[in-house]
Amino acid sequence: MKWNKARERATKASLMSQAKGRIDLEEFVEWLWEDFGIRVRRSWDDVIKAVVDSDEVLPQDLAAFMISMGVEPDEGAWDVVPVARGLRGPREPEESGSN
Repeated sequence: MKWNKARERATKASLMSQAKGRIDLEEFVEWLWEDFGIRVRRSWDDVIKAVVDSDEVLPQDLAAFMISMGVEPDEGAWDVVPVARGLRGPREPEESGSN
């Protein structure tokens, strides 16, 4: 369940980075209020946070809104893999000097 939520948030963040500056900020604020009842201040940081943090706004909703505003979402947004926090990658095997 956490993985799906993290992936959804990462996808929405990727879509928002594509939409920022290409869709009028006022349109985003209006869409969030009219479609989801979410009030936000008129700043990109607040809009992005509201969209990414909302359980109501799905990536599909965001993509549909972008298309309706004339912005074609990059399909790569759906392939985003969230970054795990506090985890390290696999360790390199230690070289032994006894060869």
